[in-house]
Amino acid sequence: MSPTDAQRRRDRHVAFYIGVVTVLAAFTTGALVFVEMQDRTSSVNWIAFGLFATLLFVGETKTALWMRFGNGGEVTPGYAFAYALALLGSPAGAVAVMAIATVYVDIRSRKPLRKIIFNVADISLALSAGGLALHAFGIDGAITDRGSIPLAWGIGILAGGTMVFVMNGVLVGVVLALHTGNGFLATMREGFALSMTADGALLALAPLFVVAVEFSLILLPLLGVTSFLVFQSARHALQRAHEADHDSLTKLLNRRSFSDRLTELLENDGPLDGSGALLLLDLDGFKEINDRLGHQVGDSLLQGFAERLEREMPERAFAARLGGDEFAVLLPGAVDMNATKLLAFDLHNRLCRPLVVNGFPLSVSMSIGLAFAPQHAEASTDLLAAADIAMYRAKRFRTSVELYQTSSSTRERGRIGLLADLSMAIDDDQLDVHFQPQLEMATGRIDTVEALLRWHHPRLGPVPPDEFIGLAEQTELIGPLTECVLRRATNELSTLRDQNVKLAVNVSARSLQDRHFVATVMRVLAETRFPAHRLELEVTERALATETERSRFTIEALRESKIRIAIDDFGTGYSSFITLRDVTADRLKIDRTFITDIQRRREDLLIVKNVIELAHGLGLEVVAEGVETEDQWRILSDLGCDIAQGYGIAMPMSILDLRAWVAKRTIRHEEALVS
Repeated sequence: MSPTDAQRRRDRHVAFYIGVVTVLAAFTTGALVFVEMQDRTSSVNWIAFGLFATLLFVGETKTALWMRFGNGGEVTPGYAFAYALALLGSPAGAVAVMAIATVYVDIRSRKPLRKIIFNVADISLALSAGGLALHAFGIDGAITDRGSIPLAWGIGILAGGTMVFVMNGVLVGVVLALHTGNGFLATMREGFALSMTADGALLALAPLFVVAVEFSLILLPLLGVTSFLVFQSARHALQRAHEADHDSLTKLLNRRSFSDRLTELLENDGPLDGSGALLLLDLDGFKEINDRLGHQVGDSLLQGFAERLEREMPERAFAARLGGDEFAVLLPGAVDMNATKLLAFDLHNRLCRPLVVNGFPLSVSMSIGLAFAPQHAEASTDLLAAADIAMYRAKRFRTSVELYQTSSSTRERGRIGLLADLSMAIDDDQLDVHFQPQLEMATGRIDTVEALLRWHHPRLGPVPPDEFIGLAEQTELIGPLTECVLRRATNELSTLRDQNVKLAVNVSARSLQDRHFVATVMRVLAETRFPAHRLELEVTERALATETERSRFTIEALRESKIRIAIDDFGTGYSSFITLRDVTADRLKIDRTFITDIQRRREDLLIVKNVIELAHGLGLEVVAEGVETEDQWRILSDLGCDIAQGYGIAMPMSILDLRAWVAKRTIRHEEALVS
């Protein structure tokens, strides 16, 4: 059965249930009116009745007085005042006033007719049942008529309030369970428990209201203050309980609460039979937005995304923020994989529209992993792991949405598994370093080689560096990884015949912010006996923009140790000229995006020309990345570029291949000199 067919079936069940509740409400209300007309022996205090009717109407219409519990619903003081009206001697009048107030609020809120009908029927049935319970205990007028409250009446008041409380909770719980497909107990426990507790606390105040007002209107101000304090205390206590299950920034479910709901789904023995789909969403490039525009903008983006996610996801779904820029959506009862995957693609397209943050649009992209229960996992942690693997595939292959494949469990382990494997690869010396030469454009002599990390995973095969390095940069693993590259590269380059060739190694923002990084570099150089002046560390503008003062302090300490600094990917960062002004460096590397079409795009030519002149004016050497053709070499040489690097010169190669390449190039150079 497709999700659409299942929803239609649930809608039919809901419609039938509303019809039954409406008929029962009409019958019970009629019975209450009949009993009230037959048993009335005392008059109603209409002044007090009018006072509480006014308070009821205000409580139902003023949203500032409501307690809100997200998906758990809203609680108003209305039921407390309605029960007070019943205790004043007119349960039927209480039903009428509460029904009128509810219809007014629902129409003003533009709720569907079906919801209005159910809300009125729910109120009428619950209050009428409570009113009949009062009459059953002989309370056919105001509870203060006798001057004191007999024990039987006290029991009757408790029974009537309990009837209102239980009937309202059961009626609403059943309709929610039918609508979502969840079990009744799960619905009450997860989505309705807080609001039911608040309703019970407020209902308990109703007898106190009546006794105080019937005794003397002078007590009204004191009653108001006391009620306000009780209401606020209940609101704050229940709000704290609600916040314990929700993310403070986005107001979505937090990881713990979502995990509990996921476990509840998988253990469900009801209509869903433990079936459902889990969507794991991870925003792409969020870290760059944080680094570029600040954490305040990043937080606003997450809030806006969460609000859009709540609007766009299917009505019966649950959404959560698991942490950082990772979100999850649970679709209870989803069993059709193709239909759900199409739904995920549609959700992806709607969520990826630009978000307006602080007055300007920000593009949002994401990767979604999709896993099903019980087909892919029967435990919550396993289902999350399966969705994580699928999400990582979507990110790796840029396919937006990926469905978990059962066979992938032997080949892939997702991000956490990949990080664990990377840690093991570092410890077991499984990583390789390749070297890409950089040539002096004036002489053609090899000047520097850039160390590039390579990982051949025993199961996955070659893993692209931007995948595992990008993951490592988000953890403390980047430290050992950088040290591994330094140690391996300096050891291997020390075997090169030409001892004048410099070594370039890329450094992440996290390394620049590590106060032990300089000491680590110097220790590795001492252990491998590699001269500090032959080491060049490449840092990007984005890395320099993260905790700028700390990064500059690290760079200055490195340069004092005679280590060279190169600004990498110049032109693609966010503060290019500020970087050149404030950061002391030795080289500037022009990003390949400006080199690729330099012979065809006049704009690229002008940018490169001016950057070279600016860098030379600041005493910096210039390296052009991405040189692949003779035309590019010629143009860059004419512009005065110092160093060239690219596939047109040499591909990254192992140390053995580098030795052979250098030897062959040396022979050619010597033959050219002789001729």
